[in-house]
Amino acid sequence: MNKPDHPSMLHPSFNYGDAEHAHYVERGYFVFDRFLSDEGLERCRTGMDAMIEQLHPDCTPEDMICPHQLGDRWIWDLATEPRLLDMIERHIGPNLVFWSSHALAKPPRTGIEVPWHQDAPYWNVGGPLPGAVWVPLDDCSDENGTMSILPDRHRDGELPRLIDRPDTDPDTVPKLFQQQIDPEVLPENADDLKVTYRLGAGQMATHHTMLPHCSTPNRSMKWRRVIVLRYMTADGEQGGKTYTSCRTREPFERAFYLVRGEDVLGRGLPRSPSDDESG
Repeated sequence: MNKPDHPSMLHPSFNYGDAEHAHYVERGYFVFDRFLSDEGLERCRTGMDAMIEQLHPDCTPEDMICPHQLGDRWIWDLATEPRLLDMIERHIGPNLVFWSSHALAKPPRTGIEVPWHQDAPYWNVGGPLPGAVWVPLDDCSDENGTMSILPDRHRDGELPRLIDRPDTDPDTVPKLFQQQIDPEVLPENADDLKVTYRLGAGQMATHHTMLPHCSTPNRSMKWRRVIVLRYMTADGEQGGKTYTSCRTREPFERAFYLVRGEDVLGRGLPRSPSDDESG
């Protein structure tokens, strides 16, 4: 394993051990009290703020998809932290591919309410997927926007969507978000069962890719900045996806980087963006 060429961004106490893993397997999520060090949090905040300042006029702070492919080294350094990869390896095995980062920044008084949905069905990737890594860079409260999950429901498989019901009028489903789970298949007391991420800056939550979750808009005068990181196994299905640069509006293809283990299918997976001839 190559030694990182930068100080660790993780808090010394961060550890994904047997108890944490058992909770994740059983309930579909786990929340860590400390994830980023103070220095790591400051580096992430500085990097996020620079990205927001460099946004193309036609982009919004919620359009920052896969910025690690666009030269934002701080995200790459965070995504390849050895102790974080140890957690991902425990989820899905030794051959790890990093394929998605998302800088979710909700400015004051903005954002939409995102209804209950699952992530995995519409990513266009397949195979064993670990829990998403959700890292707030600001304190998350009911005022500036939270995310909620439904514990234990990761074992239910892909749930039917509202848009797929024959009696659903497509015009009543928001054009920006058509992944809403059919409310009839959710428990009637979902609001009582949900766990809401009211996390402090620098904490982290990991939740199973099939776990239903939802989020609220930012109704406050404060920012709500979050980093999401996603991984998969090296032998998983790697579907194509075209994104748009948040700086230039130029299209680019999603890339898959082997960050630990072996390229078991001989795909020629690059080890980093600097090794990717297409990037």
